[in-house]
Amino acid sequence: MRGRLVTAAATVATATLVPAFMLIGANAAWAGNGGGNSGTVKISEVGGAADESNDPHVGCSFDVQWYGYQRAAKSEVQFEAQAPTKDVDITVTGPKTVQLGAPATGSQLNTVRTYTLAFRGEDPQKNQGYHVKLSTDTDGTGGNKKSKVFWVECDRADVTPTDPTTPTQPTDPGTPTDPGTPTDPGTPTDPGTPTDPTDPTTPTDPTGPFSWDWKYADPTCAGVTVAYPSNVPDGQANDVNIRVQTPGGTKTLNFHNNKGTWSGTHAFNLADHPQWDAGTASYDITWVQVGGTNYHWQGDVACVTDGDPSTTDAPLVETEIDGFRTGSTTINRGSTVASDSVAVDGADDDLELQVWTTGSDRGTAGRSAGHWSTVKTVSTTDSGTARVTYPRLTQKGTFKFRLAVAGTDTSTGDTTGTLTVRVR
Repeated sequence: MRGRLVTAAATVATATLVPAFMLIGANAAWAGNGGGNSGTVKISEVGGAADESNDPHVGCSFDVQWYGYQRAAKSEVQFEAQAPTKDVDITVTGPKTVQLGAPATGSQLNTVRTYTLAFRGEDPQKNQGYHVKLSTDTDGTGGNKKSKVFWVECDRADVTPTDPTTPTQPTDPGTPTDPGTPTDPGTPTDPGTPTDPTDPTTPTDPTGPFSWDWKYADPTCAGVTVAYPSNVPDGQANDVNIRVQTPGGTKTLNFHNNKGTWSGTHAFNLADHPQWDAGTASYDITWVQVGGTNYHWQGDVACVTDGDPSTTDAPLVETEIDGFRTGSTTINRGSTVASDSVAVDGADDDLELQVWTTGSDRGTAGRSAGHWSTVKTVSTTDSGTARVTYPRLTQKGTFKFRLAVAGTDTSTGDTTGTLTVRVR
């Protein structure tokens, strides 16, 4: 594989106060053949795109999306508070049991439901909010529950904010502290018992304290390689989402660990995903989300592939031609168009000035469709600049010109917009 780098309608149920562990509904019996463990659930902001990307930070209200369950089934939903806010009480507004509707396979969306959570009894974590685990038990999956751990950025529901119109009563300044009894200086602190230093034989954890802002390396055309912190909490590293734009549309490839938490250094390669089309001629990686970190990569890694996932990725330079005049101009017969100065970046070959031709020796089809013909070759300087001159036009009519440079094994090639010249 070769590549180039270019740098819901809400359902409302009765709200119920529950302790730190909250179970909605009971396990449902299912008679019939199971659908396996292919389905999954995702967390999204309310009204978020149905693209299988999991959002680990949402507000008090959010959507739960069900994907890929092979038959119409019911799903029982469970929320559980997690450390560091595991002692909070949760009030849930939303359906206890969800009917998934039409069967779906792969990345198809079954159903979306909206939930609203309220929290009582414990303050949120300062920078994250409340830590919550969603688990679903769906008919036909053989007891294989699906879960997501995420943060809900929401204020405590049982705290009444201070009324800013009611000023706090100041302390009575009339009773000062009695200065007549100073501290007895005759009894100094006993210096004979020093503070016990940290045992030097116990080294400090080289990774330091866990931070929710840990980062991973930028993606390449192969995918993304993630080096997980050694102290990442359980349940916070079982999802990786890579959003890819292809000629057929945009898709998000989800890598999910059904058996635990990713750890160490792990490569998530597009070619390893069952929904990846190895025959895709070109694609752009635009967004990566790794569960367990606030950091999301966004950018554009544009890639061209030979259709063989076994070949090594190689970056190609994106060629750009800047400064070529486009639009239209009018000249007299026998005149020439004024020259252009252009800048060329990443070109391995000389430029070609081309003209659109409708009459040729290509037969009837060629005459009706037309094609671009090369008028002249334009050399570039070592600094990447070139001066484009045009031929003298001796016939009346309309002529269209453009600049082009061919792609090579190391560059993408480029073509400019069109300059239309009317000769009167």
